[in-house]
Amino acid sequence: MLHNAEVEFARYLFAVYPPPMPGMPWLSVCIAPDGHVLDSEAFATFEEADLVTYRAQAVLFDSLVQQVEIKHALAADGALH
Repeated sequence: MLHNAEVEFARYLFAVYPPPMPGMPWLSVCIAPDGHVLDSEAFATFEEADLVTYRAQAVLFDSLVQQVEIKHALAADGALH
Protein backbone atom coordinates (compact mmCIF):
# COMPACT_ATOMS: atom_id res chain seq x y z
CA MET A 1 0.00 0.00 0.00
CA LEU A 2 2.80 2.41 0.87
CA HIS A 3 4.29 1.86 -2.57
CA ASN A 4 1.10 3.15 -4.22
CA ALA A 5 1.23 6.34 -2.13
CA GLU A 6 4.92 6.79 -2.97
CA VAL A 7 4.22 6.43 -6.69
CA GLU A 8 1.41 8.99 -6.53
CA PHE A 9 3.52 11.36 -4.38
CA ALA A 10 6.33 11.27 -6.95
CA ARG A 11 3.95 12.81 -9.50
CA TYR A 12 3.84 16.11 -7.56
CA LEU A 13 6.52 18.78 -7.80
CA PHE A 14 7.67 20.80 -4.81
CA ALA A 15 10.16 23.59 -5.36
CA VAL A 16 11.66 26.61 -3.66
CA TYR A 17 12.60 29.35 -6.11
CA PRO A 18 15.11 32.07 -5.27
CA PRO A 19 14.21 35.74 -5.53
CA PRO A 20 14.45 36.93 -9.15
CA MET A 21 16.04 40.18 -7.95
CA PRO A 22 17.13 41.75 -4.67
CA GLY A 23 14.25 42.68 -2.40
CA MET A 24 11.93 40.02 -3.83
CA PRO A 25 10.82 36.98 -1.75
CA TRP A 26 11.69 33.30 -1.94
CA LEU A 27 8.81 31.30 -3.42
CA SER A 28 7.58 27.89 -2.28
CA VAL A 29 5.47 26.10 -4.90
CA CYS A 30 3.55 22.81 -5.15
CA ILE A 31 2.51 21.70 -8.62
CA ALA A 32 -0.01 18.90 -9.21
CA PRO A 33 0.51 16.13 -11.77
CA ASP A 34 -1.83 17.95 -14.18
CA GLY A 35 0.34 21.09 -14.03
CA HIS A 36 -1.92 23.20 -11.82
CA VAL A 37 -0.32 25.14 -8.99
CA LEU A 38 -1.84 23.77 -5.80
CA ASP A 39 -0.06 26.19 -3.51
CA SER A 40 2.40 29.03 -3.75
CA GLU A 41 3.64 31.20 -0.94
CA ALA A 42 6.30 33.89 -0.59
CA PHE A 43 8.88 33.96 2.23
CA ALA A 44 11.58 36.33 3.38
CA THR A 45 14.23 33.61 3.70
CA PHE A 46 15.16 30.32 2.06
CA GLU A 47 14.96 28.57 5.43
CA GLU A 48 11.33 29.61 5.91
CA ALA A 49 10.37 28.57 2.39
CA ASP A 50 12.20 25.27 2.67
CA LEU A 51 10.60 24.43 6.03
CA VAL A 52 7.08 25.12 4.77
CA THR A 53 7.78 23.10 1.62
CA TYR A 54 9.01 20.17 3.72
CA ARG A 55 5.89 20.33 5.91
CA ALA A 56 3.62 20.52 2.84
CA GLN A 57 5.29 17.40 1.43
CA ALA A 58 4.63 15.55 4.70
CA VAL A 59 0.97 16.60 4.75
CA LEU A 60 0.45 15.55 1.12
CA PHE A 61 2.17 12.20 1.64
CA ASP A 62 0.09 11.44 4.74
CA SER A 63 -3.06 12.32 2.80
CA LEU A 64 -2.10 10.03 -0.07
CA VAL A 65 -1.35 7.17 2.34
CA GLN A 66 -4.79 7.63 3.93
CA GLN A 67 -6.46 7.62 0.51
CA VAL A 68 -4.71 4.38 -0.43
CA GLU A 69 -5.65 2.79 2.90
CA ILE A 70 -9.31 3.78 2.46
CA LYS A 71 -9.41 2.38 -1.09
CA HIS A 72 -7.79 -0.83 0.12
CA ALA A 73 -10.25 -1.17 3.02
CA LEU A 74 -13.23 -0.54 0.75
CA ALA A 75 -11.97 -3.08 -1.77
CA ALA A 76 -11.44 -5.66 0.99
CA ASP A 77 -14.89 -4.93 2.44
CA GLY A 78 -16.45 -5.31 -1.01
CA ALA A 79 -14.73 -8.64 -1.50
CA LEU A 80 -16.25 -9.96 1.73
CA HIS A 81 -19.82 -9.30 0.64
